[in-house]
Amino acid sequence: MNNDFMKAIGTDIIGREKEIGELLSILDQTSVIMSSTRRMGKTMILTKIGEIQDLNVKSMLCFVESIQSAEEFVDFLRENLIQQKLIQENGFKSLFNWMNTNLGSKDVGFFKTPDFSKHWKKALNLMMDDLVEKHAGLIILMLDEFPKMLWTMIQNGNHQQATEVLDELRHIRERYEKRSKLRFIYCGSIGMNLVINHLIKRFKYNGAPTNNMHQYIVTEMNPTDATQLVKHLTKKHGVVIDDVLETYLANACSYLPFFIDRIIIQIKISNLVFPISASSIDETVDEFLLGRGNNSQFNHFTERIDTYYDTEEKRIAHELLRLLSKTNVPLSSEALLNHVKIKIVAEDFEIMKILSDLFEDMYVDKSVIDDSTCYQFRFVLLKKWWKSKYA
Repeated sequence: MNNDFMKAIGTDIIGREKEIGELLSILDQTSVIMSSTRRMGKTMILTKIGEIQDLNVKSMLCFVESIQSAEEFVDFLRENLIQQKLIQENGFKSLFNWMNTNLGSKDVGFFKTPDFSKHWKKALNLMMDDLVEKHAGLIILMLDEFPKMLWTMIQNGNHQQATEVLDELRHIRERYEKRSKLRFIYCGSIGMNLVINHLIKRFKYNGAPTNNMHQYIVTEMNPTDATQLVKHLTKKHGVVIDDVLETYLANACSYLPFFIDRIIIQIKISNLVFPISASSIDETVDEFLLGRGNNSQFNHFTERIDTYYDTEEKRIAHELLRLLSKTNVPLSSEALLNHVKIKIVAEDFEIMKILSDLFEDMYVDKSVIDDSTCYQFRFVLLKKWWKSKYA
């Protein structure tokens, strides 16, 4: 299936072919939780998958971040299914038959009425029934920033609805995945683990709504793809640079596609004297990260901690990252534990949990050195920015 899918997507992708191929292979078997930090290229990958529309595969990409309630979510899915031509408005036969039988003659305006809040689960299930009935092949429904949508519901006092959405979608997946008909991709720059852990800790939620989904993390580009992206963008922007410096620039940007694009644009704007040198690239990167007006480049990393970590967890996370930003070598978990406990009253398991969360959320990497588990920043760019702001 992958080869046909890749032909359907097209050949205008700069890198990420490997990731798309992997995702399509996984979707052959099960649904996916796709996560990463912001500016890693998740939405581009989803957009490319969303271009797949043939007899065997239909896909739909929905941006659900701003959705406030379960009812709005169901109506939004209905509207997108129609707009993206996966089903016609009059194609929801099971749904409309149920509405006419149980609610009297109702048109689609019923989705906007207060009464709909009692029936959104039934409507969602019947919509999926109608969708699957229409298509013989695989259907991929991609929900971009789905964890953020759930978090918004929780913050608005609708934690019960958040859990019900999670549980109902699990039931729908279980009903259709064995028949190889329907797959979901939950995508987000905040991890589903943070949302579900919050529901468990704060609201005693005891569900397991995603344990039958594959976890897929989008990381930085591999060096070869990142260098190809540099080559493509420098040519596009008329920037003259030799092969060695293309590789150097990709590495200086930690192989992050967003920053590769920004740095190349900044080089062009700065009118650097050509040929470009390694030192001029370093100066441009530093100016972009640390200069006035550019303080927001990594703010989403601090906002993520401040929003989704509890008060004590925030203190521990900031102290761990502050220490790691100041060292040029990986630090052992023992060294980090001892340092944090000097500053903050905390149990070892609490500190190790935060280290684990920081690893899962892609702030840090870990490795084994001399039988010790050691940690360091995952991205040199983030480390440099963090040190300038917090160390």
